[in-house]
Amino acid sequence: MIQVYRIPVPKERLRAMPKDERVLLLLLGYVANQVSMLQKLLTFATNRTPAEELEQHASGAQTQMLVRLTVGALNEAWELVRTRFIENTMAQDYLNRLDPAGQKAFTALKRQFGGSNLLNKIRKNYAFHYPYSDDVERAFESICNDPELGGLLNLYFSRHGFNSLFLLSDLVFIQGIAEIAGTPDFEAAQKKLMGEMSNASSNLVEFAKAFTAAAWIKHVGQEMVAKDIVQVNDAPNIDDVWLPFFVEVEPLKHT
Repeated sequence: MIQVYRIPVPKERLRAMPKDERVLLLLLGYVANQVSMLQKLLTFATNRTPAEELEQHASGAQTQMLVRLTVGALNEAWELVRTRFIENTMAQDYLNRLDPAGQKAFTALKRQFGGSNLLNKIRKNYAFHYPYSDDVERAFESICNDPELGGLLNLYFSRHGFNSLFLLSDLVFIQGIAEIAGTPDFEAAQKKLMGEMSNASSNLVEFAKAFTAAAWIKHVGQEMVAKDIVQVNDAPNIDDVWLPFFVEVEPLKHT
């Protein structure tokens, strides 16, 4: 059983807040929601290693697509913090209002995203933007010249698009990201990327929580008072949930 505290937010206090503070509060809440959702999906996608080779490849490709979506979301979240907080006069006020955990998270985010970094490079080339033709060609040639990868240039088609996989296309993205990470070894690149993703995710959520708490204390009160406690009785254990690639689909009906 999970207990969730329902905390009403007084709309009159929200309306009384300066516009920039209110907007950032609402957007950072969405950032926290989105990042948490993507983290859960990544956990679900990696909770099981399928027995069959085809399912292993499909599950791996699905996981990598989720990784790229997460990378893109993290970069967009940092852009929000940079443009709506750091470059806004409210930062001068709120930096001293953040709790120690929030200040630590903010400092870590500035350090990670302050210059050229792996997440930003991937976002520009393989996450929210498609890679340049020359980058695709270079990754393709690397795959063809690798005896372990060359045999994976396959297409898998099923009667329903849900169960079809353009594996050769995903290999290009995986290889391209490995080269951006500075290592031709995919496992090493994956470990490096997942580490950076995990740090950025945790710090963004922590910063969102700290800003919300600071805004609440400033504009609402010293305490958050719960209206009631909602009980969730059928939530599964996170380790028991798996996100498969292949799914049974009802036959399409023709009219």
